Amino acid sequence: MNTNFDTSCTAWQSPSQFRISFLSLSDAIKSLDQPPPPACDVCHKTEDTDTKIKRCSRCHDRFYCGKTCQQSDWKAHKPNCVTREIWYDKYRKCKDGTVHYGKLQLITWGGERDGHTLGWGASFENDSEALQKILEEGFKGDLQRFHAWRPQAFRWTCCGTSASMDYGCDHHGAGPMPCTCDFCRMGKSIPDKFYYERLPSKVGLHLPRGPDPRSYSAAFAAQAAAGRKKWNMDG
Repeated sequence: MNTNFDTSCTAWQSPSQFRISFLSLSDAIKSLDQPPPPACDVCHKTEDTDTKIKRCSRCHDRFYCGKTCQQSDWKAHKPNCVTREIWYDKYRKCKDGTVHYGKLQLITWGGERDGHTLGWGASFENDSEALQKILEEGFKGDLQRFHAWRPQAFRWTCCGTSASMDYGCDHHGAGPMPCTCDFCRMGKSIPDKFYYERLPSKVGLHLPRGPDPRSYSAAFAAQAAAGRKKWNMDG
């Protein structure tokens, strides 16, 4: 793992220095992964089988149990209801012109890649605790700066791709724009060997396997098929 970086507050030499207990960070992560159930900001009703609590779709700051409470709160809420920018919005656009429409998440779970077991931050298991320590102490918990240093520790929920892969949003039909992956352009579903990979970036997501009917291109299909065969990209 590359550790040649400077966080502007201190420089770290090796992740092995930090293979100690990281209970404070782990507890913080667990609390983020399992937030308390939301409640309506007007009547304070909590979510149950009959009531679905939803956020204001514009500012995401207020919770409502239904239209009645939302409408009654609008006069007071309107002055503060503005579209909120998120720090990772500037990373949504991909090189091929598509745009990630999901959330950027820090990977805090395990997975596999090329026969290796991976842990926190999509790192090797032996480096996971050290990486958590770097985020907590080196970057003071600043996810934006941590992402700039190690984008592969994050994933896009819209397509299950690592944030280090910025060529395109491979959503295979679920997104607002046509998918630009090779398989969708060839009019083919994602092969089992790729669809069932246990990559950390895919864990817990229910992704379609395509093909996206908007994406097919006869010219590109022939080109992509030849290229994938030449470089043995499908095994």
